[in-house]
Amino acid sequence: MGLDELRQFGLLEQKIESFISLVSSLREEKINLEEKIDSLTNEVEMLKADRDLVRRKIVTLLEKIEEFDL
Repeated sequence: MGLDELRQFGLLEQKIESFISLVSSLREEKINLEEKIDSLTNEVEMLKADRDLVRRKIVTLLEKIEEFDL
């Protein structure tokens, strides 16, 4: 095996290490994004529940107002 071939293997090794590092980084980023999505989904669900509660209270108050006017 000549010196040129050894350099090519070294270059290949560097590229593979760089690729592995990139894949690891992307996996971590994917996990972080999935966690953020889960958190945001939970927050949206809580906001929907709060909105529904407020809506029910408003309906109840409006019904009481209507009863009072009669």
